[in-house]
Amino acid sequence: MARQMDATELDEFFHHIGAAIWHVQHLENVLVSLLALKISKEHQRAGQALTMANAEKLLAEKRKLTLGPLINSCVKYRIIRPQEQSRFANFKLERHWLVHRSLMESADDLYDNSAREAVFSRIVAIRDEAISLRAIVFGDLQNWADAEGVCREAVDMHAEEELRKLRGTLSIYPT
Repeated sequence: MARQMDATELDEFFHHIGAAIWHVQHLENVLVSLLALKISKEHQRAGQALTMANAEKLLAEKRKLTLGPLINSCVKYRIIRPQEQSRFANFKLERHWLVHRSLMESADDLYDNSAREAVFSRIVAIRDEAISLRAIVFGDLQNWADAEGVCREAVDMHAEEELRKLRGTLSIYPT
């Protein structure tokens, strides 16, 4: 049935888009973080001193990468497992559709009930895949940090302190 979306559906549509993009950015952030850590460790092993300024510069540089080059760098540094490479390649295509082509390719679909549901489902699937891939990479980040002797308790305390500053609260945990 052809009809315009009502206000509730339009709100839901924009909510799904925003959530998907936000979770894509979370995935990108975890990939960039692990990439910068691995490159920094490689520089340290080559005898180069690691300063906070150099680390921040490297992180800022890698944050400028778009998703395709970021994925390629992560494959090179074995951050993305070989068995997950096709998932990341497909994810890149879906993210590209969402950000660059969804308006032109799918706007008319929003006027048809079943096609609209398919568009909504595609957007939600992008969000869900970003969450799933982030969990995999984050787990690998934690394992790598453990193998490198990073004290997780110190990292957790630092993260809690940063969140406390942002929120103006004493703890990230409810009492």
